[in-house]
Amino acid sequence: MSRSKKINKYKSNRIMSFMFSLLLFIVAAPALSLPSQELLLSDDVVQKTQLLNVSEQLDVINSLNSQKSEDAKTLITALEQLQSTQSFSNVETLRLSLLRCFNLLEFGEFNQAITLAKQGELNARQLKYDSARPYFIQCEAAANQSLGNVLQEQLQTEEALRLARRYSEQQAMVNGLYLQSRQNTSLENYNQSIEDLRLALDIFDDAQEQFQQWYLLPKSFVQLEISNVFFSMGNITESLHFAEVAANDLSAFGKLNFAFAVNLARINIEIDNKSGVLLYLQKAEAENNRNTAERDLAVGNALLAAINSYIGHNDTAEQQALSSIEAFTEFQEPLYVMRIKRTLAKIYFAQKKDTQAISLLNEIIEQASELKQFSDLEEFNHIISEYYATNNQFELAYQFQVQRFEAAKQAAAKLNNAHFIQYQARLAEQHNTPPVEEATPNINQNLAITALIILLLSIGLVIFLTKKPQVTVVDKKEETQKQRIDNVLLNAKQGHYQMSMLLVNINHIRQVDIPYVEQQFQLALREQDLLFRHSLDELIILLPHTSSAGATRVMHQIEQILSNWKSDVKASIGLASLQQLDTFEVLMKRAILNQLSKMKPQDTKVT
Repeated sequence: MSRSKKINKYKSNRIMSFMFSLLLFIVAAPALSLPSQELLLSDDVVQKTQLLNVSEQLDVINSLNSQKSEDAKTLITALEQLQSTQSFSNVETLRLSLLRCFNLLEFGEFNQAITLAKQGELNARQLKYDSARPYFIQCEAAANQSLGNVLQEQLQTEEALRLARRYSEQQAMVNGLYLQSRQNTSLENYNQSIEDLRLALDIFDDAQEQFQQWYLLPKSFVQLEISNVFFSMGNITESLHFAEVAANDLSAFGKLNFAFAVNLARINIEIDNKSGVLLYLQKAEAENNRNTAERDLAVGNALLAAINSYIGHNDTAEQQALSSIEAFTEFQEPLYVMRIKRTLAKIYFAQKKDTQAISLLNEIIEQASELKQFSDLEEFNHIISEYYATNNQFELAYQFQVQRFEAAKQAAAKLNNAHFIQYQARLAEQHNTPPVEEATPNINQNLAITALIILLLSIGLVIFLTKKPQVTVVDKKEETQKQRIDNVLLNAKQGHYQMSMLLVNINHIRQVDIPYVEQQFQLALREQDLLFRHSLDELIILLPHTSSAGATRVMHQIEQILSNWKSDVKASIGLASLQQLDTFEVLMKRAILNQLSKMKPQDTKVT
């Protein structure tokens, strides 16, 4: 090859390299234009942001919404006023509406958020920007979650995830996985919840670099939720690790600092480290004092009341709880009022104001029944039942245990109904070919640029995708705990063999110790015996081919294991043996009755 040809080839390669680099810059521009940490943390963030163009302001609002909600609200209002005099693009109009929707959630305006989300999703359809639809649906799902509308929330989350996969919207995938994980946590499907959140973290960086920014939760939100799930599982080591990771993330500032301090205080409560509790309580109170929004302050006071109650600051806790109740009553948020009253009832018990505590619990039991909040109803009945049992009023204790059990059954039925509808939706999706929709315009790019990008980047994209396949969510068909229990009972009835059940109260065991307690139980049990976590305070042990006498021997072994953790507290274990017409619910009721009947002789002896 001649020297002149080599020079021409070298120049040609340089030109192609330059063009390729330029196109890469164009594609990466949205990610590179993310707001700087310096801007987000500045005291005059509103004034500085208003010097930017509309698209850049929307990016800042996304980053501020969860941490500095008041500033985000101010910026949204200013842009809405500007929109009346200046023409916005369709994308900017949709995104501004979407950010307003998520901002309404921060101020407890859930019904307004639902109305705006429905209108926004309709506008996205009409403007043929279907990629925006899952975000509006997620805003509506989050509002329904706060309102306690479990069925609507689950169906909307499922639909939003379906659309996110369809339109390859990774930001919507992250948001949807976060919402789905919270649903699984409420069902105590902790492993599935962790799986959802880990997947969200895996795709988070790619979601952040998505060409068209819509709405994305802060990364620290996902990390903090992982910490919460591990806490619920009793894995305090992992919970502490992710709490610290979240606190050190760049997206952690503003209101999130308060959330981290509360979370770390709660972890230290669990490991019984009072000095750690005090340290993070002081940090949480300092952060809460910086809140300017009344609703944020009300949320903060509710959480601080629970922590102060733990360390014996009951008068302070009472004032904080009452202040929070007053605020949420004014905001017309009955669910929050009801749950804070539960905390206040516990504070009253600690202050020996039993009459006030009982009155408050009866009030919120009635309210939870009216609102059909069965999970809350189960917990409220459990608290009052334990009080009566401790005071030797066993008939009342049993009455509230029965009510608690009925509430638990209704809560399970409500959630199972939601799962069944989800399953039907997935089945329909598998068997029906989705309608072919008209091609929508690629956002902020014309067809010529798109074609050129595809031409020059196709090889690079193929290599990239072969190295890093896109993540998809795989639906898993898993047998639920209730189905397993029902199958064990059915097999015992059909096989005509004896079976017994032990109901073990573990409320005196620290959450951090429960996994080790379960391991010790497993060592004492046979291979065919089954151990289930029924609730935070109870374990169930099913003993196939075991009579009442045999179950009593196992019960004594369990009592010995429990004494290693709390030797001064007698184990509370209920026993019931299966009869031919028994359902799981009937078996549970007999175990509860047996558990309560054992408490009276014990208390009489002490007296």
